[in-house]
Amino acid sequence: MMLWRIPETIKPPVTYGMAGSRGFRGWRDTMAAPGVTPVQPTSRRDFLKWGAIAGLGAAGALGGFWALWKYALNLTYPRYVPLKPWELEPGVVNYDLVRAYGYGPAELGFVNDIGDAPAESRILNVAQWYDYWPGRIVAEFGPYMSSRWGIEGVSVRWTPNIFTSNEELLQWVLEDGRTFDVMFPANYAVEALEKAGALVNLNREWIPDYVNILGRFPASWPPGFEPVRSDLTHFPSYPDSGNGYNNDIAFDLRDPAANAYAYRMPSSVYPSPRGMSHVTWDEANSLLAVPYQWMTTGIGYRTDIFDRTGIEALGWEVFELTSYSNPVSGETHPLANRKMMLDEMREVFGAALKAVGGKRQVDAGLPLTGIPRNPAPPWNGEYQWSTNETDPAKTQAAVDWARSIRDSLWGFNTPQQGPWLVNGTMYVDQARSGDVMYAIRPNSNQFLPVDFFVPLQGSSRVVDAAVIGRSCDSLWLAHEFLNYLLQPDVGADISSWNLYPTPNAWSFNLLHADPSYSYYGQYPDGSPYVWNPAEDARLYADLAFGYAGPSVLERCELQHDLDPDTTLRYETAWEDIRY
Repeated sequence: MMLWRIPETIKPPVTYGMAGSRGFRGWRDTMAAPGVTPVQPTSRRDFLKWGAIAGLGAAGALGGFWALWKYALNLTYPRYVPLKPWELEPGVVNYDLVRAYGYGPAELGFVNDIGDAPAESRILNVAQWYDYWPGRIVAEFGPYMSSRWGIEGVSVRWTPNIFTSNEELLQWVLEDGRTFDVMFPANYAVEALEKAGALVNLNREWIPDYVNILGRFPASWPPGFEPVRSDLTHFPSYPDSGNGYNNDIAFDLRDPAANAYAYRMPSSVYPSPRGMSHVTWDEANSLLAVPYQWMTTGIGYRTDIFDRTGIEALGWEVFELTSYSNPVSGETHPLANRKMMLDEMREVFGAALKAVGGKRQVDAGLPLTGIPRNPAPPWNGEYQWSTNETDPAKTQAAVDWARSIRDSLWGFNTPQQGPWLVNGTMYVDQARSGDVMYAIRPNSNQFLPVDFFVPLQGSSRVVDAAVIGRSCDSLWLAHEFLNYLLQPDVGADISSWNLYPTPNAWSFNLLHADPSYSYYGQYPDGSPYVWNPAEDARLYADLAFGYAGPSVLERCELQHDLDPDTTLRYETAWEDIRY
């Protein structure tokens, strides 16, 4: 669907198509450039550790919060950046005008063929977390574009743009004025960037593989999309669960009502979306962010210290304990300085809200569901507390809880959430699913005494998403990069490498169906050990193949960008608690 009408003479028909019929993996196996080898960069956890020692973490956090205040005060950079020739106002793109003024293939109706573009126009400047993709995935984008479109000289510049927190990225863009074509912020940081006017609406026609994201089965296939991939052994066709969705539990990362951060249209997140004078935003034209990876936040723990039933019953309350008596082993373990939480303000206060809200719910004689603000009686919108509370009484209760446990904690640290559990430095910590699994290494014969769960009181769910910055001049090429990352085998390769859950339903099915993504080993007693990532509920919760337990995803909320008053209250308390 086009947003604006312009003369038909500059609105040629759009066509899509893959060169050849083998699909992307077949192309890569036969067409990869000589000498391109996998790059295994140092873990983001190590990078974060040394960055924190050098003071980078604190600087990024403080600058990020100042950036947040600048957008709240309407002092952000878009006020001073001239409109692009395809913008109706800052961040509002007419994609028909991109064909008239930007670079792209002449066969798609671009007046300026990208083959004639300056070399810099074929290089994407991308900001990314450190360990979020194998280097070969990025290196192969250039050969892929050469094979598919006959365009040479395409590459991605990202290693100088490694950010260590969402706050650091916000500082770069909103405070320092750094410009990026593509960025990968978390969902609440997408909201902050959009409110600041730093993002553009995406063109769904240029991202046909967007239908691969977990959600409803498409009513019709986008032009150029290949719903059947029968060219490779073990490569399943597009997943159809028979329930109207491309997954068995009807999990939807494309629904604007449930994932409002990703669209400009929801008034609950963007009360006055820019461009209202020019266009009525709807689901077809307001897409801002394409999910890249997702995760849950929960509790990582040593299985040789804690009994699983016991620690799951405690949930977030385990951080209140100074010792733990294991009912199975009969041993008592001191916990002082053996507990740690993430060095992330929203996650710590989110856990605090869940802990205190859970106590209030139990004290009221109500079942502990972990599902926020259940509207049915007898809850009446009061229980369970949300991670996005703004009521001063509730946020103060969360601050008080965090202060009450501070003295018995080792402290707050994000990069070592997995490694310090593995080496026994910590017995329990607040952790993200992907980071703990990266440390546990279930795709090995190590069998480490570490596990992970999401507390019954509830927690958060994070979606890191790809967005295009308003500063981007290579809009078509940026969309091609997003679509490239959405191809099923590319998504499966990324998740197999970094062990974060994929939001791509076709990649998820491929991880399950293709044995090359599974690990085959032996238990210590010599019996066979098989690990399939798509069957691991620690990663995929109730989405995992074969999972039959209670829903975990229902009690995991997406965090939202909060109002300035709440942010200031949290930040003031956080600096005191953290140091």
